[in-house]
Amino acid sequence: MVRFVELMAAAVACFSAVVSGQSDYPLCGIPPPTYETAASQFPNYKAAFNALKNVTVASWYTDNDESAYKSMQKLLNKCGDDTLPVIIVYGLPNKDCSAKESNRGANSIGGADAYATWVQQLAELVGQRPVLYIMEPDAVGLALKEDCAKTNGYLDNMAKAIPVLTENANSLLYVDVGYWMLETAYNQSLVQETLKQFTSTGRINGIALGTSNYRTNAEMTAMCESFGALTENAYHCVIDTSRNYRGPKAGTAEWCNSRYAGIGVPSTNNTANDLIDYFLWLKVPGESDGVCAAMGPDALKGGPNAGGFFQKAFSLMWDRGYFVDVMKMPKFNEYSDQVDLPSDSSGTSYLALGIIIAACIVIIILGVLIKRRYDAKQGRRRYADNNVVAAPRTNEAGTRKPYLSL
Repeated sequence: MVRFVELMAAAVACFSAVVSGQSDYPLCGIPPPTYETAASQFPNYKAAFNALKNVTVASWYTDNDESAYKSMQKLLNKCGDDTLPVIIVYGLPNKDCSAKESNRGANSIGGADAYATWVQQLAELVGQRPVLYIMEPDAVGLALKEDCAKTNGYLDNMAKAIPVLTENANSLLYVDVGYWMLETAYNQSLVQETLKQFTSTGRINGIALGTSNYRTNAEMTAMCESFGALTENAYHCVIDTSRNYRGPKAGTAEWCNSRYAGIGVPSTNNTANDLIDYFLWLKVPGESDGVCAAMGPDALKGGPNAGGFFQKAFSLMWDRGYFVDVMKMPKFNEYSDQVDLPSDSSGTSYLALGIIIAACIVIIILGVLIKRRYDAKQGRRRYADNNVVAAPRTNEAGTRKPYLSL
């Protein structure tokens, strides 16, 4: 009987978790260290940085950063037990195995055992205090589509980590599934089966959509509702609104330093949708997605490695974002969204210029060859003229003397 009551209590707790993931505690975060450094380099952004300091931004616990544990200590010291800090767990061995913009990290050397220890350290540091976790951005989407993620055991490692983190009864955990995995009914079914695998070992509250991406609230809300219809609303959603105010250019899916980004609606639980628990800033606006050298024209080129402050991207997304459009703060007006983007006419001019240069080279070579041929012909003619043989005559000895040319 006691065992039955325990099981029922666990079932009720799990049911409550998936019905509503919202906490009664206010969101909490620390100002991104990126802004502290950038503020000294770009004093003209002071007003913008001051405004952004008031927005809760998620803190990344990543094996890419040797000081990640200290950053978590700083976060938890600032955020009291009556607040809800937001932590993104990003440390799978050989993560980001497809794009390889963020695939470095200590766990890639130590493997699954190092990852398990790394997760356990975070869980012990947090303890039983309220916390909101976002689990391994892009990992599920990659694991369901890319062989490299399967080879590196993404899902197995996550299935072992989730119960460690959610042993804390006051934790909320949302698994990033990759928004693109909800675009078709078939892919939605794959995600659903993956989440069932996770809930067989641990507890999750829902899914994260648009993490570190640019998809609009309207698009992500539609996907959340579509997935909710499939799963009978078993999983709530959180949406990354940090850079999605404008969304990407129509018909494109650029994810790397999009030139069309706009800083979005600040973090809040006021989403006006019962299925969406939070709008969250999961990416720091202005932090680079990577160098993006091999990406399409919608990606700003020349940025720093992932996580570094990209001044040009920040300037553009500020001008196109929430704080300018809604809060009426002034623009920087430093760049057009067409900056560093060759126009079609420019591209044609470069092609034409190349053709002209090549044609000129050919003409010069032909001219040299023709000139050499002409000179050779003239030389032969002069030689022939100079070697005209006169009528033979004999010398005093009666022998012929050959003509000696000069």
